[in-house]
Amino acid sequence: MRRNLTVLVAVVVAVGAVTAGVVAANPGAPAATAAPQNAQNATTIDVSASGSASAEPDTAVVSVAVVATADSADAARAAVATNASTLRDALADAGVAADDVETTTYRVTERTTRAPDGTTSSEGYEAVHGFAVTVDDPDRAGDVLDAAVAGGANRVNGVRFTLSEETRADLRTQAIESAMSDARTQASAAATAENLTVTGLRSASVGGGYGVPVAYTSAGDSAGGSARTAVDGAPVSVTVSVQATYTAN
Repeated sequence: MRRNLTVLVAVVVAVGAVTAGVVAANPGAPAATAAPQNAQNATTIDVSASGSASAEPDTAVVSVAVVATADSADAARAAVATNASTLRDALADAGVAADDVETTTYRVTERTTRAPDGTTSSEGYEAVHGFAVTVDDPDRAGDVLDAAVAGGANRVNGVRFTLSEETRADLRTQAIESAMSDARTQASAAATAENLTVTGLRSASVGGGYGVPVAYTSAGDSAGGSARTAVDGAPVSVTVSVQATYTAN
């Protein structure tokens, strides 16, 4: 928490004496007077505050990949292409739309080993095709994961629980309201300590508020000992910070 009281005092410059001198030196000139400007003390209070809001995740992202090895790069590529096609078909059968399956990684690399004398030898080639599968019902994350593995995915990188754009925007609004309320409370407390009253908001800036996806917290067989994977999520929070300047008198 940062509390900063800044008092700005306007400087009044009296120019009457100089004007009088000029008039005396020029008797024919018309009389001139200069009235000092009235200055009013202006006080500003700078505060830092934060606010957050959370909600149960409404989106899950399942990260899987198909991996194949072969003696040649082309053979490894062909094997992964076949497995990836099978995987996509399995996800479609599980009710996942094609637009919700996105490629995240694709590579074909040579596998080598190094001998004690420093020489290297080829151990074949490895091809990897990774996917991010978006699920709009987090409760189905385990089922989609099972479908992916049954369809040929032989690497599981994890499950993330996150928020849709609409939900994230709603939470960010709530977090901003909370942060500004906190900022006003701080400014009022600082003003009261100096026998002042907050009169308005001069400026404010807001940062953050994007929400951090939560990795899966647990995974295992569902109740009843079946082979169905159950993945449990956790609430996702959106946090913002604000810098605000208030006026007081």
